[in-house]
Amino acid sequence: MLPLISLYQSSSLSLRILLNRCHYALAIQHYSSSIRPPIPPFSPSSINKSSNVTQTFDTMLDFRRQQARRTVLIHLGRSHSESELYKLCSRIGQITNMTLYTANKKECALLEFSNEQSVNNLLKITSHFTNENRLPCASRNLYFSSQQTGTRLKYHPIGREVQQPDDSIIDKSLNDIRNVSDQIRFFWQKTKLTELDTRLRFFVSSLVEEAFGSIFVDTVCLPFGSSVNTFGKSRCDLDMLLTFEDFREKNIKRDGKIPQLRFLTKRSYLNDRFQAQAYLKILADTLKHFMAECTNVQIILPARVPIVRFQHRLSDLQCDVSMSEFKSSYYMSKLLWNLSSIDNRVAPLVFAIRRWAREASITQSTPGPWFSNFQMTLLVLFYLQSIEILPKLNYINEQPTTTSPQDILAANVLGDLSDDTILMNELENIRYVQSNKTNNSSLAILLKGFFTFYENYDFQSLLITLLNRKNMSKSSLIQTGKDKDWPIYLENPLVPSMNASKNLVESEGERFRETCKKASEILSHSSKNLLSLFEECHQILPDDLIARAYPAPISIMPDLETDINQDELTTINDIQQDQVFHNTHQQHIVTS
Repeated sequence: MLPLISLYQSSSLSLRILLNRCHYALAIQHYSSSIRPPIPPFSPSSINKSSNVTQTFDTMLDFRRQQARRTVLIHLGRSHSESELYKLCSRIGQITNMTLYTANKKECALLEFSNEQSVNNLLKITSHFTNENRLPCASRNLYFSSQQTGTRLKYHPIGREVQQPDDSIIDKSLNDIRNVSDQIRFFWQKTKLTELDTRLRFFVSSLVEEAFGSIFVDTVCLPFGSSVNTFGKSRCDLDMLLTFEDFREKNIKRDGKIPQLRFLTKRSYLNDRFQAQAYLKILADTLKHFMAECTNVQIILPARVPIVRFQHRLSDLQCDVSMSEFKSSYYMSKLLWNLSSIDNRVAPLVFAIRRWAREASITQSTPGPWFSNFQMTLLVLFYLQSIEILPKLNYINEQPTTTSPQDILAANVLGDLSDDTILMNELENIRYVQSNKTNNSSLAILLKGFFTFYENYDFQSLLITLLNRKNMSKSSLIQTGKDKDWPIYLENPLVPSMNASKNLVESEGERFRETCKKASEILSHSSKNLLSLFEECHQILPDDLIARAYPAPISIMPDLETDINQDELTTINDIQQDQVFHNTHQQHIVTS
């Protein structure tokens, strides 16, 4: 429930509500507006230098969000003015990093200070345009007008980002690499998110958080999905989740007393979805009218998850902001991040198989009755679990529960762990799992093994699940009444007994197996490599699947030859002539 509702809750807030919200408070506590410094600090450059640095998903988010708040994004009005900009900003405070790049034909600089106070000091000396019709709004999107006519600085520690090449350039480079494992790792290195990509994504999220935080207290905006789970491809969309810190925890921690002074506010909708839609409308208007460089703002409310979509021009990012599904979005990102961190072969293998799936039309860029990238990732992770490179998840209870909600509440009060607490503990424990040293197969062997594993997989009878289930048959879930018989069943790792592949049709399972068989045969030849796999598996989407995904529009116009007789047609013509005469007569009267 969104926080405005809570402002009018009674001081005797029920224990049950507090317990049900416990998981929310635990998950969000890292992301308050007054975030604490992570201990130890996570830095991408320091991970390889010191083995004492403990990297976790939460400390990564903490560090990136702090880094974003110390950062400004500057559009350079004239080329080769970066030295002048660096000199100006270095007078304000210590510069940690300055990176140049080009977006939408604009020269930009992403500049990071060592502390947030330097950003505030820079904004104090920043003025507004005075000769143009612009709204006087302040943000960390800035414009630099160079005034220097002399020589450039001899030395300036400024980096320039080299954009990741497109697939055609990468494919040419793959020809020069003979080893398939090296090809896979090269492909991953050239297509994954760069350091600048990641910094820009957290920066844009911080801008949204800042804009909305000026209206609502304790606003938190987090990137999720491919932007943070290590499986993001360069130039992929930025998905963000807008939420609020659960400030009821703050009230309770104040000696168990609710403060006597409270803010007077408007009441919110009792329906969370309606309230989220109302918030998103405000956000859309704010982005559209007041946020510089945010264009093409669209609000999509009828969707299952309402979103605001916009483009941030200086980062060249297509952005989606939602306000629901915090629990699943955060947990899923953390789960995938933790699994990927166990073994350095996971992410490169996922990237290679996703590219193969796209070439073979197993996946598409739009949703439909085919596999998605997320589902393809689950298939890879399940395969790696089957060969014991990755661990199974152990927070599943396969026994159907008959416990009443009252008994569950009482058990929680007595100290038993709730499902959410068990899940959070499991996600924390995953990162301590050591990579399986006994399975040191190369990426080439793992790639071929993936195709061999699935070319004979019985999708009709068996589940695909990351959970540690003893019974892998689909019938076990159907018999307990947990779900119906789906053609393909990829169990949602966060919501046991929920199918995450309800969109798939039965023919897709068969087409996937046939394509896996073909891929396995290709890689069986020593003369074939990763590029051969992409080229020889290339195919277009079957016509029947296209027809299912994009049905022909139903005509609402009658067939004049069969549905309307001659008398009816004459009547229609007479009516049309009368309308023409009426319109002409009215126009004559107005003209006169």
